[in-house]
Amino acid sequence: MIADLRLALRLLIKSPGFTVVAVLTLGLGIGSNTAIFSVVNGVLLRPLALHEPDRIVRLLESQPPQFPTFSIAPPNFVDWKKTSASFESLAAYRGQSYNLTGEGEPMRLVGLRVTAEHFTVFGVAPLQGRDFLPEEDTPAGGQVAILSHVFWQRQFGGAPDTLGRSIELNGNPHTIIGIMPQDFSGATVTPIDLWTPMAFPDEEISNSNRGAHYINAVGRLKPGVTIEQAQSEMNVIAAQLATEYPDTNKGWGVSVFVLPDYMVRDVRLVLWTLLGAVACVLLIACANVANLLLARANSRMREISIRSAMGAGRWRIVRQLLTESVVLALLGGAAGVLFANWGLDVLLAFAPANLPRASELGIDGGALGFAFALSLLTGIVFGAAPAWLATGHRLNETLKEGSRGSTEGGRRWFRQGLVIAEVALALLLLTGAGLLVRSYMNLSGVDPGFDPTNATVVNLSLPDRKYDTPEKQQQFADSLVARVRELPGVVEAGITHTLPLVGDWVLTFVIEGRPEIAPSDLPSTNYYAVSPGYFRAMGIRIVRGRGFSVQDTAEAPRVALINETFARMHFPGEDPIGKRIYIQNGPESFREIVGIVSDVKQYGIDSDTTAQAYDPFAQNPFGGLTAVIRTSGDPAALQKSIRAQVFAVDPAQPVSSIRLLTDILAGSISRQRFAMLLITVFSLVALVISAVGIYGVVAYSVSQRTGEIGIRMALGATGRDVLSMVLRQNLIIIAAGLVLGLLAAISASRVMQSLLYRVSASDPLTLGAIAALLGVIGFFACLIPARRATKVDPMTALRAE
Repeated sequence: MIADLRLALRLLIKSPGFTVVAVLTLGLGIGSNTAIFSVVNGVLLRPLALHEPDRIVRLLESQPPQFPTFSIAPPNFVDWKKTSASFESLAAYRGQSYNLTGEGEPMRLVGLRVTAEHFTVFGVAPLQGRDFLPEEDTPAGGQVAILSHVFWQRQFGGAPDTLGRSIELNGNPHTIIGIMPQDFSGATVTPIDLWTPMAFPDEEISNSNRGAHYINAVGRLKPGVTIEQAQSEMNVIAAQLATEYPDTNKGWGVSVFVLPDYMVRDVRLVLWTLLGAVACVLLIACANVANLLLARANSRMREISIRSAMGAGRWRIVRQLLTESVVLALLGGAAGVLFANWGLDVLLAFAPANLPRASELGIDGGALGFAFALSLLTGIVFGAAPAWLATGHRLNETLKEGSRGSTEGGRRWFRQGLVIAEVALALLLLTGAGLLVRSYMNLSGVDPGFDPTNATVVNLSLPDRKYDTPEKQQQFADSLVARVRELPGVVEAGITHTLPLVGDWVLTFVIEGRPEIAPSDLPSTNYYAVSPGYFRAMGIRIVRGRGFSVQDTAEAPRVALINETFARMHFPGEDPIGKRIYIQNGPESFREIVGIVSDVKQYGIDSDTTAQAYDPFAQNPFGGLTAVIRTSGDPAALQKSIRAQVFAVDPAQPVSSIRLLTDILAGSISRQRFAMLLITVFSLVALVISAVGIYGVVAYSVSQRTGEIGIRMALGATGRDVLSMVLRQNLIIIAAGLVLGLLAAISASRVMQSLLYRVSASDPLTLGAIAALLGVIGFFACLIPARRATKVDPMTALRAE
């Protein structure tokens, strides 16, 4: 074996051109597979770093078809905890923004309010300090906090005396009682800075609050309890609650998901699709290298025959050739690891923001092991057939034929079969890329209902202790808008309590004068509280009626705006302006509809438009608010000035985030863009490799048939005859690959249907265009060596023969 390795290395060094081309080709294939495998392994396959993660479940309420999954009403959660027997522990949580003050410049923290058993569900204890106590999970005892490891290091430098310190969160002092282990974030994808007790007040868990859905829940199944058993029990509990509280719980069920599966639900198909795509790239690369090895083996036929004549058996020669291919593959694997290390950074740069566990991804031991195993397998697979075919010849005939070797036997059909496979795989990949490109173009062309250009979004969270009345919240909003409007280049500024594509608030409503409806059957709408400048700042059109004005104050009559979809759904054939609706939020009073605005995409560009209703912000202020600022020039240039205006209104108020509206819109289709970009890149790589492979096979075939072509031309064949012959024979092979690829593309692309938007997985235009493109490229890859065949000098060819 050592002798085989030495000989393999000497031969590869002797043929640097062949070695470099083969190593780079395999490196691209192995590297792309290693990079994607690192993501798939880290996100989908590697267990969460938690105790028995498959026993951890995520629970959500549901009311199909409108709300297949939805947040939970606190009283329902309390009843689940009392009556369910499937869970070892059950905990609730909800997101909470905190303003940290008194520690230098004010800053906004991302936190979670959790019930006392939250960390018990995950089987994780604080790295330092302790967990929450049951008595701390009450309104009277909830002024404690547990910090994440990252925030502890960032803010306090990992100081051991952090425990016991008091920090001011939203104006309230909180004692730090614990530090969580590194990388723990629980059931959320977003990194968390700290946790505080949920501390439900009595009014939140009273029966009157069963219609308010705003918390989440996780649980740990008891040993031996399956997810199906837990789901069955929760169905029974939901039915009992619907019977006891029909006004609020009728039609509502419970959905139970295994947490690891739930966390990757949005990216699972994308990642498996990408892994399939890079597998195709590797197969095409292997086909190319197999053709190179077969051509190289043909040139070594005399050497192989002499070795056979000297007593080497067929298996001995096959072993030598296999050793060469494995060494070649291992060199390709080494190059692939370098490609993967660079490619993973590029891949993560384009990854969607909700990619779970992104911070944990890297070329680790598992990825290196995968690259080594893949290299070894690749070397054996693509080297076995050429080695076997190269040794399956007759000794005397080869020695008579001379050093150029023979083209007889199974080698010709093997090369042709590889070309067919390359064309089919390239067509499969290109079809997937073409469908995703068309889908992305369709998505990009959808009108979101607002104009994202030159608009900046500023998120703020006013602390309840300081801004404890609607009047104070409204005063802050008015002061901020007035100051921002004075900045040079600002066209308009407005306030909203939630933003499309980012958050949502769903409320039920009643239309005045309509027959009474049971509370559980009331229609719902997306709800926004906005200031007068919001619609112009967002670029949302007033279709009919009027918008809000400064006269729509808290003391003025209640008014509302609705969108076009709301009008079509609930006022068909009648004019909604002047009608009155009661939105179940804030003061119990009806609002007069004074205008209709254009539809806005709330849940994504590819989602259906929902009913939407708007209140004047002055008539229903909120502490959590978003400012939208439209400028005449580059909005990024004003971000520093906008932040300064926030501090001018309140020096202790941090800015949660400042983002461009264009970035928010782009982020809503990041999953589709991620899949489209990567598969397109892989497809182009496959296309280049396939074109080179077709050219190489045809060129080699022409070189092997030089004598035959010379004889044909000596007997009177013209250059056109030779050109036609070479093209016809090779285009038939390409056509066979196209047919096979079309069949595979039609079957495989249906798996991608959920990634597509307004385009069929078997779209004939895309399939036809891709097949035509690949056919043209294949034609030119054949044409160049075919034209070279027409220039063969008959006398020179016959002398060589």
